[in-house]
Amino acid sequence: MNRKIYSVLFATALAAVTVLAQGPQGPGTPGAGPSNGPGAGAGNAQHTNAGLNMAAQSTVEGAITSVQMAYGTQYPSIVVGKAQIKVAPVWYLLENDFELAAGEVVSVVAAPSNTAGDAYLYAIRITKGGASITLRDELGIPAWTSQMQGRSGREQGPASCGTCIDLASTQTASGVIDRVTVGVGIQQPTLVLKLADATLLTVKLGSERLILASDFELNAGEKLTVKYARSTCTEELVALELTDANGKTLTLRN
Repeated sequence: MNRKIYSVLFATALAAVTVLAQGPQGPGTPGAGPSNGPGAGAGNAQHTNAGLNMAAQSTVEGAITSVQMAYGTQYPSIVVGKAQIKVAPVWYLLENDFELAAGEVVSVVAAPSNTAGDAYLYAIRITKGGASITLRDELGIPAWTSQMQGRSGREQGPASCGTCIDLASTQTASGVIDRVTVGVGIQQPTLVLKLADATLLTVKLGSERLILASDFELNAGEKLTVKYARSTCTEELVALELTDANGKTLTLRN
């Protein structure tokens, strides 16, 4: 598999956001504007443990022009219009079945940092199509640092990615791995399985972090059994479970 972005995927989740110096919001911070989101208020409300000015939230809408994933970064950023917006660790987005790629139209509620000179906005909530994900709470604290049950960050509902698997369409197929490709941007990898009749079955996998952390390698030419189902959000086939030639099984979705 292409390991170009794996250093991003293994970045320590609990170290994703450092407690930033707190102080008044400096002038000229890009994206600063009137409050229009959760956590808005005056006085001490703008000074949070996450180091974000939650009283200066704004909404940025438009197409993603690029996804920035420089080597060694803990979590990437996207560019929407002229705004550079830090999002979340790649593993967190993918484990919540939320993908981001250049060209997609998004609406991002974001807040600036309290640290002078930090030109980035920090995404609080991202919506695209009928799917949305909440990345930081009303205090600006990242969802991926929380150990509280139920705070996965994924919105529950019929239109949300990750909750739109048609379990009635579940099937199992066995064959030989033809290829595994890593998507452009923040995208889950895709596996192509060659069946006995030479038919090619294409399924979307899950987070590379989960696959690698389980020591489950996917190499062309190896035998594999895939349990999969159809996503009613994207109409793609998504893998639920993988079983290799030695009988080792990896569950990607419950």
